[in-house]
Amino acid sequence: MALASDQKTLMFGPETQDSMPNRVNDGFSEEFGTERVRDTPISESAAVGIAVGAAVNGYRVIVDIAYADITAVCFSSIVQTAAKFNFLTGGRLRVPVVIRAPIGRNLQNGPMGAQITASWYSNVPDLNVIMPASPREAYWSLTNALEQPIPSLFLEDRALLGRNGQMGADNPGLRATLSRRGTDLTLIGAGRAAALAEDAADQLSATGISADVVSLCYVRPIDREAILSSVRKTGRALIVQDEPPNGGYGPVVRCMLDGLPSGHLRAVPRILAAADQPFPFLIEDSILISVKAIVTAAHDMLAAGKT
Repeated sequence: MALASDQKTLMFGPETQDSMPNRVNDGFSEEFGTERVRDTPISESAAVGIAVGAAVNGYRVIVDIAYADITAVCFSSIVQTAAKFNFLTGGRLRVPVVIRAPIGRNLQNGPMGAQITASWYSNVPDLNVIMPASPREAYWSLTNALEQPIPSLFLEDRALLGRNGQMGADNPGLRATLSRRGTDLTLIGAGRAAALAEDAADQLSATGISADVVSLCYVRPIDREAILSSVRKTGRALIVQDEPPNGGYGPVVRCMLDGLPSGHLRAVPRILAAADQPFPFLIEDSILISVKAIVTAAHDMLAAGKT
């Protein structure tokens, strides 16, 4: 853990000191001291600005934002400042800042507190956008992010909190994970969508369908080679995402696949996305993708290829 190994690693934010809604920071202030793990006033933009200033002066900083939706109020600090310093200074000023923010369903927060905000930032150069789907991805991507000269937006899906898993071997690069291996089609996703794709692959296996599952982890940069390598093998790609279909990583991956020679594809790549509407309060699941929807779409894709 960076806080344990490096005294110049700091963690702060408006609700950091043991009071984040998901309780992931419990005990940190007692273990590492309130000088390094501390609450800030309720001004997310100021917190990000302070983090950038500390980072360019040699610190590594984790900023906690209680809801990813709230990053809208510090958009300028993230996009216009944090993401540009390394480039503007020719690499002389590093910005090892990680902005942690929970996304997605589970708390019935509605349209102001449950959005998947990856697409807001995925077109910003020199900004990593991370959506882990497993403890291993979360651990290694967070560890890697604190070593980067550019900032990272670390989006933690509430639906995955408490998920168990092994840390596994080091993943030193910005790489996707091939979490299931198969031959009939490739399921591609990030965060909760990738976890659902793994469950769907298990169900498909019971019906004799073998699926690769590519868990992106990094929405920016996307591991192009991991995707293309899998789809060259299977010839079919179903991209799943919890964001609406007009944005997110789905269209980006689809464009990558459009560049494959026609002989590599046995079916037109498809995007299975959340509904294009604001996030509802009490019926969250009604607009999101599900394991059942993934399984149905996979069967449809394979059936279409046989006609």
